[in-house]
Amino acid sequence: MSKRFLILLILSVVFVISVVVSLSLGSSTISLMDIINVFSSENEIHKKIIFEIRLPRVLNAIIVGASLSCSGIVLQSLLRNNLAEPGLLGISAGAGLGAILIFILPLSFSYALLTPVAFVFALMTTLLIFYIAKGLDSKYNNFISSNKIILAGIAINALISSVNGFLLLISGSSVMQIIYWLNGGLSGRGWSEFNMTYVFVIVGLLVAIFLSKDLNVLNLGEELAISLGLKIKTLQRISIAVSALLAAAAVSIAGIISFVGLVVPNISKLIIGTDYRYSIPCTILLGAIFLVVSDTIARTIISPAEIPVGIITSFIGAPVFIWLILKKKEFYS
Repeated sequence: MSKRFLILLILSVVFVISVVVSLSLGSSTISLMDIINVFSSENEIHKKIIFEIRLPRVLNAIIVGASLSCSGIVLQSLLRNNLAEPGLLGISAGAGLGAILIFILPLSFSYALLTPVAFVFALMTTLLIFYIAKGLDSKYNNFISSNKIILAGIAINALISSVNGFLLLISGSSVMQIIYWLNGGLSGRGWSEFNMTYVFVIVGLLVAIFLSKDLNVLNLGEELAISLGLKIKTLQRISIAVSALLAAAAVSIAGIISFVGLVVPNISKLIIGTDYRYSIPCTILLGAIFLVVSDTIARTIISPAEIPVGIITSFIGAPVFIWLILKKKEFYS
């Protein structure tokens, strides 16, 4: 067994352990045997806690963590920039705009639209970024400059963030809900959010894994990749669409969660290397583990109250990010 397969196997075991621990911990601790025998158990309270509260929340944490981290590594590979992630390109801010608009609507049914509207706004933001970058770089026939995509994303991110700030000021009684959502959290997220997004996430993850060989070729350089027959513009379109789809699904469920799409891909490449056939699955597993563990900490550290999971990921992610900068000189080059 190769070292890379062994790493993926170990991460898979850690992933299962993190899920079981997350299901067991909370205001009411559930033993491992009760979790294993949940279908045959006569304890209806434990069944209710697991199937109606903890299991859907853990599943949401898994797809959010996997989506954000996979979106991050695809963007970093496509743009060949270790700092690329959904937040940098404005995808998260676009989803935030959609969510804020829902929060300030004076309609009793509007909260049911939160996930789908945030999802649509994130996708629309991505289309706008790609359209601007394409216009700025129309003189190229074979591909759109990665730098132009990044610049367009930064500009759109700044614009939407300013709009979000203005809406926050005039939001009135909804301000606390908006702030909580912008900090990222899985409180109250259940089967409805999971059922709305899991198909998109599975499709996005599979396409990202399928693109791994092309991303390896692109990593050789755009000119060399073209000479090898790679259709870069097609790869750019598919990769950005997949990244947007995954980020939109994650943000529409949990709000804006920082550092997952930035730090996890870099940790993955440090552990398993830059062969995307292995680093993408590694990133997906690491992202899922990271968010499941972070959410478990968020809802147990000051139980029965809880902390938005975005605060936990930032608290863990920021020192790791600094360590990466100090350890890897090529990280910021």
